[in-house]
Amino acid sequence: MPVHTWTTEGLPTTSRFDAWSDALNSTHLDWEMVGRKADFDAKVVARDCGDLRLIGCRCDPCEGFRTSRHIKHSDGDYTGILFELAGTESVRQGNQEATLRPGDFVIWDSLKPMEFRVLEPLEKMTILVPKHCMRRFLPEIDDIAGMRIEGSEKLGPFVGAHLRQLLSGLHSLEERHLRLIADTTLELVAAGVRAKQDAGPALSEHIYDKVCSFIMRQLSDPDLSPAVIAASNGISLRYLHKLFSTRGLSVSRWILRQRLEHCRRDIETSARWRSLTDIALSWGFNDSSHFSKTFRAQFGMPARMFRKNSQQNCTRRTPRRPS
Repeated sequence: MPVHTWTTEGLPTTSRFDAWSDALNSTHLDWEMVGRKADFDAKVVARDCGDLRLIGCRCDPCEGFRTSRHIKHSDGDYTGILFELAGTESVRQGNQEATLRPGDFVIWDSLKPMEFRVLEPLEKMTILVPKHCMRRFLPEIDDIAGMRIEGSEKLGPFVGAHLRQLLSGLHSLEERHLRLIADTTLELVAAGVRAKQDAGPALSEHIYDKVCSFIMRQLSDPDLSPAVIAASNGISLRYLHKLFSTRGLSVSRWILRQRLEHCRRDIETSARWRSLTDIALSWGFNDSSHFSKTFRAQFGMPARMFRKNSQQNCTRRTPRRPS
């Protein structure tokens, strides 16, 4: 496959940024670009390798974003692997925001809104991989959009060195060699992600605490699920379950315990007019029969009897006024 090269060099300064926007959209899917620097400088080198696209990019500061409108008009479902070679860039997807510095890379999803800001002149490499191909290496790829791998952590330096060499060889590598190296590249990227997920005890504890805090803030949301929790915290579903299983728990069971405990406290302290169903719904239960069943299993009696006993105990503890 031929290497396609585009540059602003030689273009009138008044049309450089618009030409850059067109070049970016033709190589990196559809984006809305912001920025009007008169002498804007950029260069793009792109090469297809089977279903993959390898893109080297150098550009001045600018901003871009993908909305549902851009996603609707894009063909295919891709995973993007963005590797920072020089400069600084801020990338946001979903609840994840990462500032990338040389050596860092981030995983992004073409079917989710995204925005980026180039903060200083930079050079980067992007690999666009059909998601069905990336799933061979990372089955949980849908859950890690926005995950940043620092160039200094775990396997980051090895992945970075490989990607630098891959970019430098875009013009010279034969097609058959490039195809072999492409698979190795995706294996290395997956290994970098795995290394981050299998972090040491201190980082694991930090992530566990962060996840638990997130769950507690969202406990009243009936749509809270392991998939939502993993995506919102930039970890895979597999790693989320591992965080809890190593502590003898399941994430779903832990959520249920927290909801039941908050319901118990509210039943003990709330006014009599507040219904048990209202209390259950306020803590994320969306089925009163499920709440009743799990409450009885947890506390050994129906919620209605628990309230009655609590009120009786409260009455006994209230001192009588002297006559």
